[in-house]
Amino acid sequence: MRIKSKETVGEIFMMASAALHGFFPLLANTGVNYISPVLFAGTSILLSSVLFFIYLLYSGNLRKIFNKKALPYILGVTVFIVIIPSILIFVGTSMTSGVNTALLLQTEVLFTFIIFGLFFNEKITTKKLIGGFAILGGATIILYNGSFSLNWGDFMIISGTLFYPFGNKCAKKALEIVPSTVILFVRSLIGGTFLVMLSLLFEKHAGFTGDSLLIPVLFVLANGFLIMFLSKIVTYEAFKRIDITKAIALVMSEPAFALLFLMIFLQQFPNLYQVIGLIFIMSGVAFIVFKKRKAKELKEIAVD
Repeated sequence: MRIKSKETVGEIFMMASAALHGFFPLLANTGVNYISPVLFAGTSILLSSVLFFIYLLYSGNLRKIFNKKALPYILGVTVFIVIIPSILIFVGTSMTSGVNTALLLQTEVLFTFIIFGLFFNEKITTKKLIGGFAILGGATIILYNGSFSLNWGDFMIISGTLFYPFGNKCAKKALEIVPSTVILFVRSLIGGTFLVMLSLLFEKHAGFTGDSLLIPVLFVLANGFLIMFLSKIVTYEAFKRIDITKAIALVMSEPAFALLFLMIFLQQFPNLYQVIGLIFIMSGVAFIVFKKRKAKELKEIAVD
């Protein structure tokens, strides 16, 4: 009875994680209308570092941030999961729709399959190959969208997901040394600070006063708390309680949540090409990720 209850809590946590991540395309695509993309990313991530610091104090793991052995791997996570993808994805979403943002973020699975196969000696099976081609086909359909006009925003989002597998490889190494919250805090502190400094040097900023400051602050608070902090904590808590196959199945509901939120709040409805692309992408993801895994593999999971 206790095991069943534990699994139920894990399932609720994972569905909550999928729903929270589903808010990201909405927040990112709308927020960049009020605040410069890199500044938006940097301040949101920096806010999450404050929350992770409080969480580390509460959990008693704060002293573990000084582990020198883990630092090189955490720096890798910072570069390949926080800094480069944030720049590409936040700038990219300012040039395209929230629907395209939600769908094209799923290409991370394709790049994980390719990069781990080419660089980290993971076996490329026929099943994975079929899944990879399906994801590629879905992304191509979304990019085509009825014409061959080039949208740099779409390509920037896809390029941003290209770096996640390298960061996740670093995260897997770091997780063998320190808890996940230590990685999340350090990467958020360093990455957020770097992005804010980069924005102050190169981005143009509108002057904010009075009421004009309220909306950007609300977007930063929402993105920093819901996406950069709470979703990560909830995801790891879910992974502690359920097996990876069930977790991934529930995570696959994320694009559905994203599209639902975009339709409700922004009245952005997917067109025929985007729907077909979604079907191809999610079918490809299912082909690649659905296989039996042992529970011990849970500790190797890294959260973007």
